[in-house]
Amino acid sequence: MAFVFACEFPEDLWYQVDMDVWLRDLGDGSLTLGMTDPAVTRSGRIVHISARVGRQAKAGQRVVTVESSKWVGPVPAPVAGTVLEVNPDVLADPNLVNRDPYARGWLVRLRPEEGPGGLAAQGLLRGEAAISPYAEKLRLTKVRCIRCAESG
Repeated sequence: MAFVFACEFPEDLWYQVDMDVWLRDLGDGSLTLGMTDPAVTRSGRIVHISARVGRQAKAGQRVVTVESSKWVGPVPAPVAGTVLEVNPDVLADPNLVNRDPYARGWLVRLRPEEGPGGLAAQGLLRGEAAISPYAEKLRLTKVRCIRCAESG
């Protein structure tokens, strides 16, 4: 696990730094998609997630809509693909994204058009390669990560 300004970055993930999203290759031709620690911090407490199984999206298009205490906005797909599954745990408890963004708080499972093997060719950075770009981004935006506790 790498840390930048108290933000966590698991080294086994692929990152699209500009979009603040991550992908995990599940090894079966599909990927899970989630929000990064900095994205979750900027969002505030997440209160609702909306996504649709079967939705097809081009790279950069919305696949999930997130509503938080601060905003309502899109989560884009960093690669073209089809939504295969929406995380049922996040639908039941959206704040799970705040508490555990890289494990139980994933948003959707995608089947990429190009296959998981082409992630580097699509501009995603894996592990250590994402740390320097994130350090610069977080320095410029002055983001310091915190985890939102579940509100009672």
